[in-house]
Amino acid sequence: MDRAIAKWTAVHKCCDPETSAFLRRIQRSYVVYGDMLLLSPSAYAIATPAELQGSRQSKDDWASTEINHLYTLIAREMKITHIATTKPIPPSQRHETNGPSDNILRAPLDFTPLYSDFGPPTCTANPLTAEDFSAAYWVTAKQNHIYQTWSPRWTMFSRGNITEKTRLLSLPSVLSAVADGEEEGKGCAAVDLYVGIGYFAFSYLKAGVEVVMGWDLNAWSVEGARKGAAANGWEVVVVEQGAGEMTGAGRRSGQDVGEDARLILFNEDNIRAGNRIEQMRACGALPPVRHVNCGLLPTSAGSWKTAVDVLDEGYDGWLHVHENFAVVDIAQKANEVRGKIQRLADETTARRHGPKTADRRLVKVEFVNRLKSYAPGVMHCVLDISISKYLPRT
Repeated sequence: MDRAIAKWTAVHKCCDPETSAFLRRIQRSYVVYGDMLLLSPSAYAIATPAELQGSRQSKDDWASTEINHLYTLIAREMKITHIATTKPIPPSQRHETNGPSDNILRAPLDFTPLYSDFGPPTCTANPLTAEDFSAAYWVTAKQNHIYQTWSPRWTMFSRGNITEKTRLLSLPSVLSAVADGEEEGKGCAAVDLYVGIGYFAFSYLKAGVEVVMGWDLNAWSVEGARKGAAANGWEVVVVEQGAGEMTGAGRRSGQDVGEDARLILFNEDNIRAGNRIEQMRACGALPPVRHVNCGLLPTSAGSWKTAVDVLDEGYDGWLHVHENFAVVDIAQKANEVRGKIQRLADETTARRHGPKTADRRLVKVEFVNRLKSYAPGVMHCVLDISISKYLPRT
């Protein structure tokens, strides 16, 4: 970066205060993923990328601007091919006619390409096609010896989650579930109800979990998870929206894909997860589900009932619940979550074994991981919540 800036200033002799401040900002804050460089949005605190590139709109004029020459030098010196800037994922998206709505796909709406081709800015098909995926730019990064792939124009990547990914790799409850599965010869499974590009699902697979099932509404995220799993050498299956019931022919609805699939991805609402998993259990195609990841912010509460339902009640199980808490309220809020999940576990037990059963699956908060700051005074926390197996009284 320093060499690129030095070469650029030597050519353009730019020394006005605004330009000097901009150069200092891009030197201080950037991150490289694979062949892509992301500049901090704070670098453009005074002028937007479009303003820095000038008002000329033709491709030839744009390519000849001074700022694009800087990007070219940065790409050459840092041995990358693409440059962009982005901001945190906004909770809502803007519409010209209907006003804002929830950004349920967690799309990077403030992503701004700066250098090179990131693929078309819009998609022509719904549902997406292989041509849409082929036309997009994809980047691959490696963390914990695990590859992850995503299309930055269409999906988010959070580097702040790496400590949680690392923690799952050696988490005693994960390793014990793997060991139990090996000892019994049944294996074990995990469920990620907001799988994204495989952030946490890949950690379970790397730790030895036999099969992970993941749900996501964003087809771009599912395709990224598929590509990433393939890069790691894991067989992966994608079940598209509208697919029929799961059958005994392997692990995919209506198709024989063999019994080697490590990752099964569902491009659909996770409200269908319970039925999908029951179908797979009924045909003997699923190891015991021991772990469920609930990774949606600011709260994953909408997935807790499903998470409790899909755990295999014949074994001790764990939920990993992601929540935003005020720092001063973490202990209190964690206990409130425990109480709500205890009620859900009681309701599930009563539904399955009768309303008068006195047998409880005990819910405990084993650990609260303060993952990262989400906003001033607000912490992104992960709650490890254990749910004991169902033991009917004799």
